[in-house]
Amino acid sequence: MNARTGLDLRAASPFPATCMVTMVNGAAKYMADAGSYDRITYEAMDSRYAQGAAETVAARLAGILRELRHEPVSVTRDRHRSSSP
Repeated sequence: MNARTGLDLRAASPFPATCMVTMVNGAAKYMADAGSYDRITYEAMDSRYAQGAAETVAARLAGILRELRHEPVSVTRDRHRSSSP
């Protein structure tokens, strides 16, 4: 994803600090924002993804962040509880 998509995700995030890291530990090429396809940028022309894919992924990530913010999950509390009283 490009910087524009990262800024959009940061703006949609419910957290005070959100940083999107991409192209880490291998890469699947570029996922350009929809406007990059209209401007015929290098990122869009070298992308394996369809126009709008970055916005779709960013919207889903924003949804996941909102779910994390509103529904904290305890990982260890109930898992190790004994079945006997």
